[in-house]
Amino acid sequence: MPTDSRPARPWTFVPGLYVLQGMPYFAVQAASNTFLTAMGAPPSVVGRWSSDLTLPWMLKPLWSPLIDLYGTKRRWLVGASCAVLLGMLGVAWATGRESYLEWTVAACLMLAFASATYDVACDGYYMLALGKREQEAFVGVRNACYRLGRILVTGGVVALAGELQRTPGEHPLARGFARAEAWGTAFAIGAAVYAAGAIAIALFAPRPVADGSVRGASGSIPIGAMLREYADRPRFAAILAFLLLYRFAESMLTPMISPFLLRARETGGLGLIETQVGWIYGTIGVVALLVGGISGGWLVSRLGLARMLWPMALAMHAPNLLYAWAAHAQPGPVATSCVVGIEQLGYGFGFSAYMVFVLQLARTSRFATTHYAISTGIMGLSAWLAGRWSGTLVETLGFERFFWLVCALGVAGLATLPFIPRLEDRTAQTR
Repeated sequence: MPTDSRPARPWTFVPGLYVLQGMPYFAVQAASNTFLTAMGAPPSVVGRWSSDLTLPWMLKPLWSPLIDLYGTKRRWLVGASCAVLLGMLGVAWATGRESYLEWTVAACLMLAFASATYDVACDGYYMLALGKREQEAFVGVRNACYRLGRILVTGGVVALAGELQRTPGEHPLARGFARAEAWGTAFAIGAAVYAAGAIAIALFAPRPVADGSVRGASGSIPIGAMLREYADRPRFAAILAFLLLYRFAESMLTPMISPFLLRARETGGLGLIETQVGWIYGTIGVVALLVGGISGGWLVSRLGLARMLWPMALAMHAPNLLYAWAAHAQPGPVATSCVVGIEQLGYGFGFSAYMVFVLQLARTSRFATTHYAISTGIMGLSAWLAGRWSGTLVETLGFERFFWLVCALGVAGLATLPFIPRLEDRTAQTR
């Protein structure tokens, strides 16, 4: 297949790549979290499944060498996007079954494996198609567009599911659908939007000259070398601790945000309806996340990660205190919108630092795609460990004490910062 030697124009394809990366992840979360909560599942079930279904993203390093060693990243990208589309249609079908829990979990699992494969190919393609300066400058844009995928799902799909259930005549979208039928229709519309984006990427994403196999000259598969090179780094234990703990508190918080917003006030929640959650968490929250992500990436590209790491880490963890306040005060929708918006703004800002660090960790390697996948797989392990028991902790402690625990765990992430190496200094020497 011909390659394109012209300079890549990131704005023509990076936003689309990462909107498509975000949509399936948040489709899995919406189905296993908000949908199951709306159908009456207890927090322990919601927390367990919404966390267990992140395992494919944690396990993706197991098959990431195949993407490095066979074919081009672009071909893997297009093939995985087709598999994701099938998975999203499967979720739309599953939510309407009588045994909706089992079928929804099965469809989400298929979607998660397809999405994790897309992630590996997409991130490897990003590092091939863009130069170092563009990679760092666009880290905020790609994170923002990933979260735009969340707007389309947790804002668009969730809000649409709520509107479709309303009595006809109350709203232009109101159809009086049963809850399961409304969710199935909303997910099917989300799949159609994804299909349009996937076609655009297949047609217009450039073909980098360097996109190819990293097999050795003898044709052997250097999987052992991939793993040794990843672990053979200065302060590897500190790097591992950072990857596991930096987002741990946020990963514990996230699965319980929708249950907190939806559950009745008598049980410690805020008693909102699905449409309100779609707008507050899925739209206002994500817009704040976009602003935080773009500004964080821009500042890191200008000032460097070493100068911005502590301010960005504090911005990520400090706003979690607002959820502890909200659980105590049980405010109305306006104040809740402010809580969600401020927390998501800080999360987007602080998460940019994490992603730049992971990018720097992978960039100088011969096996950048696999090493990036290993790092994000460790990030997935952290999210699974944190979220797996979040629902059980809520049922045991109540929402208010649970949020205080989240705040305390944020300190563990901050404690890793003094020990990690300054990778950007090493990268600068290789320019």
